[in-house]
Amino acid sequence: MFYVDDALWYTLCLVGSWLGIISVTTYVIAAIAQRCALCFPQNLKKKYGAEWALVTGASSGIGRAITEKLAQQEINVVLVALDDPLLGKTLSELRHKYPGQSFRAVGVNLGEEGMRYMQPIIDSTKDIAINLVFNNAGYVHTGFISDTSIDKLRSNMECNAGCTVSITHHFLGKILERGQGGLVTFTSSAAAYLPGPTATMYSPTKAFLTNFATSVAAEVRDAGVDVVVIHPSPVNTNFYKHEGPTLNSLKAAQAAVASPMDIANQIFAAAGRLTVWDHGLLCAAFRVLNKIIDFQLLTEIVVRTAWLNSDHRRLAVASTTRRPKHL
Repeated sequence: MFYVDDALWYTLCLVGSWLGIISVTTYVIAAIAQRCALCFPQNLKKKYGAEWALVTGASSGIGRAITEKLAQQEINVVLVALDDPLLGKTLSELRHKYPGQSFRAVGVNLGEEGMRYMQPIIDSTKDIAINLVFNNAGYVHTGFISDTSIDKLRSNMECNAGCTVSITHHFLGKILERGQGGLVTFTSSAAAYLPGPTATMYSPTKAFLTNFATSVAAEVRDAGVDVVVIHPSPVNTNFYKHEGPTLNSLKAAQAAVASPMDIANQIFAAAGRLTVWDHGLLCAAFRVLNKIIDFQLLTEIVVRTAWLNSDHRRLAVASTTRRPKHL
């Protein structure tokens, strides 16, 4: 009996050691690949022969940084964002700063149901060949799902995830028809790697982006189209001007943010080299946590301890639709 137990423990320790070594080694290899890619900047105009790009969420933050970087590489840009004064201001500033490039603005609500945002985008791009597509628009809506209207939830889901399917489907089809190759990118989030209570739609929509991007990447790589999905840790953008109640967790994240141009630089470095790109310490921490604790057990821990979080407790007290079990 003792011999069997010893043999079993030896086998478990051996298998566990090898799994740990493989898990850590492959993660380190990916991290090294990212560092190496950053050492060799890329010009997307030369790489893809691109004249035009389309960027969603282009009026500020990461989208604005991507647009600036494209213009610096002499690529014309279609800016897709909410039809508000900020879009007009951004368009004016870009035209003044980069007089040699062309810019077009498409003011639409990407959270609108029925894909009504697609026709203005199609109409504004039917006379140009877009080889670079940056699916970047998104926002967080805080609060419990039961205290948030279904219209707001669906709008958040459409803007963060649904519109990327429609936009990617349209422009990817055009790229493949031309046979010139191209690039499609997605701005996901470190939040894609963990459940996200108190901002119910954010983590799920970002997880969708990651899986959608990697699935599309496997379909089109042999056709000359590259796909990149980046998982930023907190970034200094209008993301923190969110809809819904203020969360202490977002305030804490805002204190340790990177610049939007950091993310743009990393997206450009990843093009054609890496499909998945992790950015920042928070993302690394989430990835390591998933390696240490199985996702099923990690989920149980989150589910059973979420009520201890100060944001959760405050929202539970203020809730109009539930009686919290723990106060």
